[in-house]
Amino acid sequence: MEGRQLAEFFGGDRFASGNGMRVVEVRQGFARTEMQVGPGHLNAVGIVQGGVLFTLADLAFAAASNSYGVLAVSCQADITVFKAVSSGRLTATAEEICRTRKLSTCVIRVTGEDGELVALFKGIAYIKGTSLETGMKEAG
Repeated sequence: MEGRQLAEFFGGDRFASGNGMRVVEVRQGFARTEMQVGPGHLNAVGIVQGGVLFTLADLAFAAASNSYGVLAVSCQADITVFKAVSSGRLTATAEEICRTRKLSTCVIRVTGEDGELVALFKGIAYIKGTSLETGMKEAG
């Protein structure tokens, strides 16, 4: 799968797209996602709910770790939030920092419109060894 095809494929993530998130770029070991913050993304104190930040970063992580066309599934992920936001555009940029035969490790930076770091996400994916297309058919 090419970058455009991968972006379209991960654009089909129903949970992420239902929450206004989209994949804007994918290439080997790299992906970028973005979203516009709306009222439905805010928690009771009026800031973006942590699960929204996690989902935006997780979508970028999935696209980056699967960017070679080989099925990779998350086996560990964590996030640290540095800044509260309540409006604007959020961008998650995933970079694969290590890839072995069985693991893809990515660091994802979530930034606000001002370019400031909002959250840092680290994810490790298990590489199953089947093509992304075959793996999805088997799962579905």
